[in-house]
Amino acid sequence: MGVISRVFFTITEVAARWGCTPADVAGLAHNGKLQIVTGIAPVDCGGEPCAGMVVIAVSDILPMFRRSGTGPRDMQVRRIRALDADDWKMVTEPSGGVFVSMEDLLILADDLHRFEADHDVFGRAHGAKGPEPRFDWDEFWREVAAWVHEHGVPTTLKEFTEVMSLWFMDRSGGKNIPSDSVIRKKLSPLWNRLRQDA
Repeated sequence: MGVISRVFFTITEVAARWGCTPADVAGLAHNGKLQIVTGIAPVDCGGEPCAGMVVIAVSDILPMFRRSGTGPRDMQVRRIRALDADDWKMVTEPSGGVFVSMEDLLILADDLHRFEADHDVFGRAHGAKGPEPRFDWDEFWREVAAWVHEHGVPTTLKEFTEVMSLWFMDRSGGKNIPSDSVIRKKLSPLWNRLRQDA
């Protein structure tokens, strides 16, 4: 079975994912960077039914995000907005509004991923560690330095590429070898620089 994509995340999960507090997530939602949503059973909004996933205004539930941790876990809200709407609606029935719990306050996955990409949350554009490379290029460069020290600068880039291709083959038993074009691209700037000094 393939990987199951998440549809939404709880506020607590988002805070843990980003290394911040639920109050920080709420602040981003208040500033229009994200939407806090929840699911509701059918309610009446001035004679118009409303149900399903709705947006909750942060200002209506702000006590839930006290940094001291003393805020309520549950609140009643009277104002809601459908996901595809611009205007807010007042819940008229039930008269007390909609009961929401901290555990049911969500960020839609699409909204979360868009925000992470737009704001480089994990620092990938600034040198943060990403996925592990397929080939051990650090060890490759150590071997390049050792080979040049022992044998001198190869006469041609083709020879240099073949030497390092054979090193990859020996190291992995022929199972994990980058193409010659990839190795050549890695070696080319160094080889050109060394040939200038030769």
